[in-house]
Amino acid sequence: MQRLVVRPVKMRHVVSREADGQEVFSKTRTVPVAYFLEYLGFRHRVCQSFFLKTLHLSNTAVQTAIDDKTDSGTFGKLDGRPPVNKTNAEHMDAVRKHIKSFPTVESHYCRKDSQRQYLDSKLTIKQMYDFYVEKCQNEFDENYQPVSVSVYRHVFNEEFNLGFCKPKKDQCAECSKFELMTPDDKEMCSLQFEEHLARNEEAQVATASDKQRAYDDSAFRSVTIDLQSVLQVPSSDASLMYYERKLCCYNFTVYEQAGPNDGHCYLWSEVDGRRGSNAIGSCLLQYLQSLLNTVQEISMFSDTCGGQNRNQNVAAVLLYAVQSIDHISVIEQKFLEKEHTYMECDSMHSAIECAQRNSSVFCLSAWKTIFEVARRRNPYKVHQLSCTDFVDCKALCDQLIRNRTNKKASIR
Repeated sequence: MQRLVVRPVKMRHVVSREADGQEVFSKTRTVPVAYFLEYLGFRHRVCQSFFLKTLHLSNTAVQTAIDDKTDSGTFGKLDGRPPVNKTNAEHMDAVRKHIKSFPTVESHYCRKDSQRQYLDSKLTIKQMYDFYVEKCQNEFDENYQPVSVSVYRHVFNEEFNLGFCKPKKDQCAECSKFELMTPDDKEMCSLQFEEHLARNEEAQVATASDKQRAYDDSAFRSVTIDLQSVLQVPSSDASLMYYERKLCCYNFTVYEQAGPNDGHCYLWSEVDGRRGSNAIGSCLLQYLQSLLNTVQEISMFSDTCGGQNRNQNVAAVLLYAVQSIDHISVIEQKFLEKEHTYMECDSMHSAIECAQRNSSVFCLSAWKTIFEVARRRNPYKVHQLSCTDFVDCKALCDQLIRNRTNKKASIR
């Protein structure tokens, strides 16, 4: 343990005397210092050179600590040196303002569990930085220096909860979690995990069975349904388009698993409707009403999204379709196991994204054209909806289903 002790000056050396008798000293020290080091529980006084060399200190550091010590004996002076590489507040505000100028949309899958917002999937941080530099050159004088790309990236990652691509559901969280468990934890959770795999296997077997039945029986139709991730208008690689307020568009897809493998796209914008159970139920009702008179039974596969597919409003629409459409006698709605929901209609979404990759979209009708050319053989059938095409599924549910809070609900 090292220690510094400040003591009063005991002796000064006289160099000369002035004519008036005043003495001139060799040193004008007023704060002499005694140096101590602790060894084996005892304090030993040492010389200055030994103290400084032992602790690898300079005399300037010791004198600075003495001059700026507080009454309690601690160092109390703040570092007055400005950071060499600190970006000023004006430049940082310009970066934040530029990032906020890009329109965002909420997550398609995880919006209930996450507040993360998503930018256009074609963007990257490097592209945003290039747009920022270009904007600085146009709006400020030539002496204005934009921040570096590392500073821009730091602000984007640390101060904003933004992403570019939509979260994927290809990997099951339950399966991944089980693989990372210890042997003891796996033994405890083995029963639950086996039930998870059994439900997934049962769903896959049902999908294959219904698909084969649809090939053999023309009166039976097996379909998969899903809502594509949010589409935007305008959608272009031009830099100015990324700053514009985007119009959200929705595409509900229905894919028939047998026969000609027809694919149906129901397209609308946020001006006409939202993407909840009313919109999904209306699309399903329109699809069921368009089926041929030979179709009597329908098997419908979807994921377990409660706000869109798995709810009482959609169930009421399917019940209404059975009661109102004469040639349909059975509609069976089946749900795939959570996070094992890859379906044939997902291939429609992939084909549409590939078709739009090298083209710009400036209006809703342009999306319709892209849907139609996404598949060359047997093109998708596109149905553009307006606000008058949506039905009030909630009112229909109140009319058809009673005692919805009970397990055994009565049906009118």
